[in-house]
Amino acid sequence: MAKKIDKKQLDEPDKLQLLFLSARNYITRHKTRIYAGAGIFLFVVLITCGWYLYKFNYEKNAGKIYSKISETALKAESPESQQTVIKEYRDLITRYPRSRASLLTRFRLANLYFSLNEIDAAILAYKDFLKESPADSDLVTLAYNALGACHEIKKNYKESLEAFDNAINTNTSGSFEALNYINIARVHEAMNAPEKAAEFYRKALGRTTDPLTTLYLKRKVSEL
Repeated sequence: MAKKIDKKQLDEPDKLQLLFLSARNYITRHKTRIYAGAGIFLFVVLITCGWYLYKFNYEKNAGKIYSKISETALKAESPESQQTVIKEYRDLITRYPRSRASLLTRFRLANLYFSLNEIDAAILAYKDFLKESPADSDLVTLAYNALGACHEIKKNYKESLEAFDNAINTNTSGSFEALNYINIARVHEAMNAPEKAAEFYRKALGRTTDPLTTLYLKRKVSEL
């Protein structure tokens, strides 16, 4: 049986209607602030969406160019074609300096300079990559090793050891420990410091599981 509604309840104003009226009165009194707040919110949403779309297209366009240059680089064998690749790499870095593709391009550009024996240019390119690269990138360790090799070629042994030491202290050095120690040992050997060289060859020996590398390191230690 339905509950009986008494006269008092019938005379009371509708609660939903009261709520609506209160809200309308509040909006009327504060409409300037409400419009301003809504405008600011809409502006922030538009800016955020616009930035996201810009960043998406920025990375997409840079990635397309990087892929195209990578294909060209695979086929570049003559000095002229390799210089063309260098120019295209540098153009990409200039046009999209903050893109992920630009970061990879810096590393590949440095490697290309190294392979062409343009050591001074390679040093500058590796330093440029290291300046822009996040610390947790595996490429950081490789870049420091390559930078050390560049200085080693130029017989700048102090700078070479500094670069190899930086390679050891990177966040991702664990996968390259044996390589790092071998590099340092080789530089000490070139500096006529056999005891230091043997010390780092032994460290490398304790970090490798490769049979051929183990034989090589044992031979180096015995020679020193």
